Amino acid sequence: MSESFAEYLRIKGTPIWEAIFAHPFVQEVGKGTLSRDRFLFFIRQDYLYLAEFGKVLCMGGAKADSLDTLEMFADHAVTVVRVERAFHTNFAKKLGLTPEDLASTVSAQGTQAYTSHLLAVAHRGTLGELVAAVLPCYWVYWEVGVRLNRSIPSDEIYADWIRAYAAETFEAHVKQQLKLIDHLAEKASEGEKERMEEHFLLSSRYEYLFWDQAYKQQLWPV
Repeated sequence: MSESFAEYLRIKGTPIWEAIFAHPFVQEVGKGTLSRDRFLFFIRQDYLYLAEFGKVLCMGGAKADSLDTLEMFADHAVTVVRVERAFHTNFAKKLGLTPEDLASTVSAQGTQAYTSHLLAVAHRGTLGELVAAVLPCYWVYWEVGVRLNRSIPSDEIYADWIRAYAAETFEAHVKQQLKLIDHLAEKASEGEKERMEEHFLLSSRYEYLFWDQAYKQQLWPV
């Protein structure tokens, strides 16, 4: 039995993903030793990222090829806006940040670049290209959550964060996107599949940079 398109993408992205799993940010969250300043930087940037990510998912709904796909994107967009916002606000509160602090966060260069990439694909690309671009955000976090969930740290905040991304509810959303990309790849031309692969790998690289900028607390140089 030949591999699915999702499996093909996962294999192509393996070097990038292994670098993510080995990154000190991810490793230190798993051990419960990551400095709070670094996690705060991450939470604030992720809050901004998800606001743009929600818009991209809405555009996925606009490009939907069926009512089932439209319903899926609508559900995922609502989850990002309601659940993830509450999730990040809760973490921020525990870390001493107010909603106003979150809202006043300046988008870092990696955050700006990543969201600009996603929005550009959403505006100009096909539905298949859009799914390929957003898929690493789903899939990477799920794999990180599953890996770190094997040995939960004693730190309550990091433990809650890990469990959220290892949860069955999040897994269900990931598997919906995996099923969709395989469906769309079956109908795509070779040229479209090449673009889907390019978007997937670029988003995977941006995922690495997102962790890296948080670890380095890297804003704009000037």
